[in-house]
Amino acid sequence: MLNLHFAATRVVGRIAAALAVTAFAAPALAQYPDRPVQFVSPYAAGGANDYLTRLMARYMGQEMQANIVVDNKSGANGMIGAAAVAKAAPDGYTLLMGNSATHGTNPTLYKKQPYDAARDFTPVAMVASVPIVMAVNAGLGVDSVAELLEYGKRHRLSFGSSGVGGTGHLTGEAFKAATGLDMIHVPYKGDSPAVTDAMGGQVDLAFVGTASAIAQQASGKIKILAVAHPTRTRALPDVPTMAEAGFPGLEFSQWYALFAPAGTPAPVVEKLNQANKAALALPAVQESLDAQAAEGTYRTPQQLEAFYQSEIKRFGDLIHKLQLSID
Repeated sequence: MLNLHFAATRVVGRIAAALAVTAFAAPALAQYPDRPVQFVSPYAAGGANDYLTRLMARYMGQEMQANIVVDNKSGANGMIGAAAVAKAAPDGYTLLMGNSATHGTNPTLYKKQPYDAARDFTPVAMVASVPIVMAVNAGLGVDSVAELLEYGKRHRLSFGSSGVGGTGHLTGEAFKAATGLDMIHVPYKGDSPAVTDAMGGQVDLAFVGTASAIAQQASGKIKILAVAHPTRTRALPDVPTMAEAGFPGLEFSQWYALFAPAGTPAPVVEKLNQANKAALALPAVQESLDAQAAEGTYRTPQQLEAFYQSEIKRFGDLIHKLQLSID
């Protein structure tokens, strides 16, 4: 009964939101966008989320002949920026660059949230995904996951991640559960400091986004042993997948997608989605994504909705299994 009530409430809410913008829709859609569009990155400048937000703002803006500006509203693992967009007018002028935290782990991880990921947003377009990799301190003297397991049987390992409940953290916990290794989690405020401490030996290994690990691999202080992806990635063609290393099902990526407030008119969503599709096909965008070890992924709004709903369930099941929660 609760599920039926929730589903009915969600449908009624969306219908009400759509009716609320009817007066706006007819005259304004033909001119959309006729003023600057704002893309909100819910993280600080300099990270992957910010980079991809600015990349899409530039090239989607060109496709729509519009001025798209970026506003960084960071804090609370993306929830501050996400909440701001959820409360914005559903007119297509304020969008969120959401990700595997805002629309993947947060809905289950946090007991209290300022938004509802399923109810308060309209999915617009997928942008890219960055596979999680296992990067180990070179000083351990291991060259494969199998050798790491043997080492871990003799030594208690520590692993770093971008923070509690992040994709890297959950990858590490899933690996820990699959192997039975006794590993200590050390959370950081981002992938870069986690990799830095893995290089320095403060932690034995780190589960981080591909780009952060690749940037430091040339130093010789870390080794990338595996990628948590269904297939080998273009950025690391010689690095085996977790499945190839003997752990099928360990597939985790930091993914990024655009979301608008619930009730945003379908023609506006479609225009934004098509601009995203065109931008992802541009050679300049592909080169920029490759530089970040990111894989551009086009999805329709309907496909994106199915995807992120499945991610909420997948991450939710894992978070409940690991008994993780944040007040």
